[in-house]
Amino acid sequence: MYRDGKNPHGDGYPRGFSPFGEVVADELDSYLDEKVIPRMEDFNILSWWKTNANRYPTLARIARDILAIPITTVASESVFNTSGRVIGQGLNEDPRFKVLKKEWFEGKDCLDIGCNSGIITIQIAQKFNCRSILGIDIDSNRVADAYWHLRKIVRTEHNEKRRANASRVEVIEKGDGLEKNVTAAQEEKKAISRNCSPAERNLFDIVSFKQENFVHGRDSPEKYYDAILCLSVTKWIHLNWGDDGLITLFMRIWKLLRPGGIFVLEPQPWVSYEKNRRVSETTATNFQNIKLYPKEFQEILLDKVSILFCSIGSAIGFRTVEDIGSGGLSSSKTGFNRPIFLFRK
Repeated sequence: MYRDGKNPHGDGYPRGFSPFGEVVADELDSYLDEKVIPRMEDFNILSWWKTNANRYPTLARIARDILAIPITTVASESVFNTSGRVIGQGLNEDPRFKVLKKEWFEGKDCLDIGCNSGIITIQIAQKFNCRSILGIDIDSNRVADAYWHLRKIVRTEHNEKRRANASRVEVIEKGDGLEKNVTAAQEEKKAISRNCSPAERNLFDIVSFKQENFVHGRDSPEKYYDAILCLSVTKWIHLNWGDDGLITLFMRIWKLLRPGGIFVLEPQPWVSYEKNRRVSETTATNFQNIKLYPKEFQEILLDKVSILFCSIGSAIGFRTVEDIGSGGLSSSKTGFNRPIFLFRK
């Protein structure tokens, strides 16, 4: 009870009401005895609580606090896909790097579809010295995470390089003949800069990220790629946009690849679809209507069965496919032990 029957904090409780008294229990019981409101599209829960705040003052305050929390929309890819989330671990610890080869990416323009938080995208630029790499993700929050990781990695590399350079120059300057060795130190600085790889000097210029729904995106007529990656993404595109969305994905990849380019695909198995089909009403519905199964992806991409899919409009027709993951990842941790396929255009 408040002195003089007033609430000095102005929190909206009625005069003489204690939030810890029996009134709370009675209020909750009354609320639970309410008839369930029929489902309707235009139902506004905020308006309902505003109208009924006098009847349920304590519950109304609780509802106000909860409903005021900002909603974060996270794409289902980001919720369930662990691609790129090995944060704070060494570059080589992601097992998929065991089956990727430098010659596929070095000096090449690359695209990473479903880049998530950007870790794999940045690591490819660092380890394989690609000319450029763009990471695309449908979730703007993941793209923001990716840029955060990029800034952090560049800052860390810069500080480490600066300390290393300072140490090397200090050793030279401490030698006999100060004037002569200062000149040598200056030359050493230039040599250090020359010997840095392009990825070390210009990581910001090489790596970029973009928020985009790749299935519904527009092709840039002047932009093509030598290597495109799609790691642990096909299931979510398939469940959210069905067979048509999957075919659109494959067709866009084909169009964006230069002749001789490679497509690295890590599809999730059908059992994984079954586990996540109830993520939303859309995924549940699309799951029931899927006719193209992961085991058929190779044939679709190699144009062996395109005659069955007249709606495709044109052949995909990759020249060759190689399973690069089944053997190389046999000892990997659960979740990454999947086939990875390399298609060549």
